[in-house]
Amino acid sequence: MRVLPLNGRLFPLCAREYVKNKYMTKIEVKLPKKLEDHLDYLAIVSKRPKEFIVREALIRYLEDAEDIAKVFEREKKKGDKTYTTEELLQHLNLKEVSV
Repeated sequence: MRVLPLNGRLFPLCAREYVKNKYMTKIEVKLPKKLEDHLDYLAIVSKRPKEFIVREALIRYLEDAEDIAKVFEREKKKGDKTYTTEELLQHLNLKEVSV
């Protein structure tokens, strides 16, 4: 498995490799009631177990984190100057950005 260093940690480059592993571990997560209700509803509507939905959400989150880490590593290697949102707003003479 290839890894990418990020702040002293190692992240796999493909989060999907987790589900290829036949050995599963069990974790306990405390959720706010509204989030649990939303998860229950989604499980019913999608006809998927809650475990599947949570696992898929975690995989997508990890994939996003990996993508972000790759971008930061590429930018770091380039040596280009980066700017904060505040610096960009100041440069463009804007007070805030409306989305």
